[in-house]
Amino acid sequence: MSSLMLINKMTVKSGKRDEVTAVLIESAAAFESREECIMSLVTHDADDPDVIWVQDVWTDEGAHQAAMSTPSMQEFVRQAIPLLEGMPEQHRVYPTGGKTPTGFPQA
Repeated sequence: MSSLMLINKMTVKSGKRDEVTAVLIESAAAFESREECIMSLVTHDADDPDVIWVQDVWTDEGAHQAAMSTPSMQEFVRQAIPLLEGMPEQHRVYPTGGKTPTGFPQA
């Protein structure tokens, strides 16, 4: 089974970027104990101060769904959603090649 990468674009309400970023980084720390989470990266858009990008790589889709369904992760979602302008835009891709960290799974 191929690994799954999720690329999420979140547009925050004006002035809420740092607050949302803190929630996202705290939620990413919850993945530290999950071997199925290969990477979780929170980044700020270079051109738009109200956009945050989150990239996650998981061993498979089921691992991601299981992690997101935990009560602790749902609490992070509840904290972040009211601070966003609409729902996050999510793109699902399958890593297939290129320069990656050692051990990064590819198709």
